[in-house]
Amino acid sequence: MSLARVQRSVSAARASREIWRLAWKDLWHDRRTMAVFVLTVAAILAPLLLLLGLKNGAISQLRETLISDPRNLEVIIYGSARLPPAWFAEIAARDEVAFVVPKTRTINASVDVLAPDRRLLTSIELLPTGPGDPLLPAGTTPPTDPRQVLITATLAAQLGWSEAQAGGPKMQASITAVIKRRLNGEPQHARLPLTLVGLVPAQHFARAAIFAHPALLVATEDYRDGRLELEAARPIPTDRLAAREEFANARLYARSLETVAPLAEHLRREGIEVRTQAERIATVQALDRTFSFLFQVTASIGGMGCALALGGALWLNAERKRRALAMLRLFGFGRLAVALLPVLQAVIVALGGFALALLLFALGASVFNIVLGENLPAGGYVSRLGLRDLLMATGWMLLVALIAAAAAAWHCARVTPAEGLRDVL
Repeated sequence: MSLARVQRSVSAARASREIWRLAWKDLWHDRRTMAVFVLTVAAILAPLLLLLGLKNGAISQLRETLISDPRNLEVIIYGSARLPPAWFAEIAARDEVAFVVPKTRTINASVDVLAPDRRLLTSIELLPTGPGDPLLPAGTTPPTDPRQVLITATLAAQLGWSEAQAGGPKMQASITAVIKRRLNGEPQHARLPLTLVGLVPAQHFARAAIFAHPALLVATEDYRDGRLELEAARPIPTDRLAAREEFANARLYARSLETVAPLAEHLRREGIEVRTQAERIATVQALDRTFSFLFQVTASIGGMGCALALGGALWLNAERKRRALAMLRLFGFGRLAVALLPVLQAVIVALGGFALALLLFALGASVFNIVLGENLPAGGYVSRLGLRDLLMATGWMLLVALIAAAAAAWHCARVTPAEGLRDVL
């Protein structure tokens, strides 16, 4: 690098620091005016931040509530269908699907359970499960053997166990499932001891139910249909699950709220009638779109108002200090340096107004969360801004500041040194 280029770089750096210093000193000299500018920006920006916080907070809370309950992602196959194994392989490969497992006819997907005090709990729901089941707590290993089951906390309570007991020593105990049937006009039943390997908390599944290996459901259905004999001492066969040519139902869950409707529509095109929580999901999505539209319109109007107010103030300030700007030109400052003065002042005012608006937002959001968040679950919130939102708001505010300062910068650039000479002479 040549010496001349180095000297030009040093001179440019000094000029830049000098312009920043002049912009700040000018604002500080007229600090009352600067305070008005900052308050104007904060008064416009604070309500927008509160609206954005409500949009993100309330809608995000609703979305998280929906997502946290996997039942909202479930696509329920209504009635009985005829689903071959190839159908399960095809549906599991779809991007919309998070979990699918074969299920037997609903009438056969239940058993009676013999309680320790010899009470018989009738019609306990029997659900097939497997790896990735969204209803199981994180880290829970699903049954790998037809004799292994998980029970819900509700069923544990009906058996006379507290949740702590069911999650502790009782986990190595067993329950006795009673499967009833009528064969050749005679009532029969089989008793199967099942080993408990886990507990499903009530917040994951509130009803009394047993989560089991799909082979247990197949064996239960085959026993009721008279195609299989079940004995307590004999192992439950697993080969019948692989040999099944079709299943009457399935447990099916979408990957996200947005994929529930496309997945349901795909199944309907295949002639399978389904039920979903589409109405609840659509309500939240409609609220999200409505809040987004309201925020966009309000932000646009507020941005234009802020740009006009700040731009007009900077223009008047430049006109009022035209003689001082001419003297700066006379002392060797170029057009660009003088034009940068209102731009830098707009940035300083914008950042000051943004900081004050954040403080007002924090106060308003605290009030919203305290007053409106009483009915929310623990840790819930009504208004919230994330880092991405803050960065977006900062960028938006700086853009408005630059637009507001454009006219004043153009006005300052037109000031000539001759105007300073006329005043001197």
